[in-house]
Amino acid sequence: MKISKEKLLELFEKMVLIRQFERKVYEFATTGVVRGSVHLCIGEEAAAAGTVMSMGKDDYLLPTHRGHGQGLAGGTESKRLLAEIIGRESGLCKGRVGSMHFFDKENNNLGAQGILGAQFPIALGVGKAIRNKKMRSCVLCFFGDGTSNQGTFYESLNIAALWDLPIFFVCVNNLYGMGTHYSRTSKVNISKKAELFGISTKVVDGNNIEDVYLNSLELIDYVKKNSKPALIECKTYRWMGHSAFESRPYRTKEEIARWKESDPIKNFKVRLLDNKITKEEIEERENKVNEIIAEAAEFALKSDYPEFDDSIIQ
Repeated sequence: MKISKEKLLELFEKMVLIRQFERKVYEFATTGVVRGSVHLCIGEEAAAAGTVMSMGKDDYLLPTHRGHGQGLAGGTESKRLLAEIIGRESGLCKGRVGSMHFFDKENNNLGAQGILGAQFPIALGVGKAIRNKKMRSCVLCFFGDGTSNQGTFYESLNIAALWDLPIFFVCVNNLYGMGTHYSRTSKVNISKKAELFGISTKVVDGNNIEDVYLNSLELIDYVKKNSKPALIECKTYRWMGHSAFESRPYRTKEEIARWKESDPIKNFKVRLLDNKITKEEIEERENKVNEIIAEAAEFALKSDYPEFDDSIIQ
């Protein structure tokens, strides 16, 4: 399948939006504007945009605690998400939940989870509801490599396969569960764990957005047509620490530098130029994102803190 020029530019713009948004969150975190911890997905933009932008309008999303990019890829408004992260009344959830628990009803985002593995049984319920209502929809259930060692993962794979539930499991394999490399926690590849239950899987280069996008389209189509689960494993790398304030002592500078050579945005820009997309067209998208982020920051900072006088009815 050939991706259209317009779609290529949309994918590029979305990755740049995620990167610039996360940089702004990091700036706010390191200057005291954000209260508490945040988990950034810089370096993982292709895994977020390539999968979520394969969704249909009637599909559902369950992001992870590192889910800003997943939400933005699904259409969540930057300024309302940023306002939520810094605890303002104008935020998606009126500043009540912050970074790890935001949801966006308008874009079928069912909410991020702070508890690793909590999304799996929720996905089962959503998948069962879709099947019961005979909807041509699916739910994207995101998780990381570390979470694949949770008991709820195996239990949910089993039930999803047993009941033929339309769940698209999306593994963002960034190699580390907090500070522990995946190879120190399991000898079994994540995709193989799903195959044990008869679930269709694909392993893709999570830094190549075309690879992620085309394979996601194929698997989502399979899930919807057959009402059966599928899993994609996106092999990628988070540039930052587990949280914004972590110094990454468990990784060498050489390892980080090596992975940065696989920058999903920089390398995709080269491929766009090779596909006869002009430098000016690319810069137009980058400038558009810069304006969106500047507007979002201004909106969030000027917004009021919640009064909490109506918390009970919220």
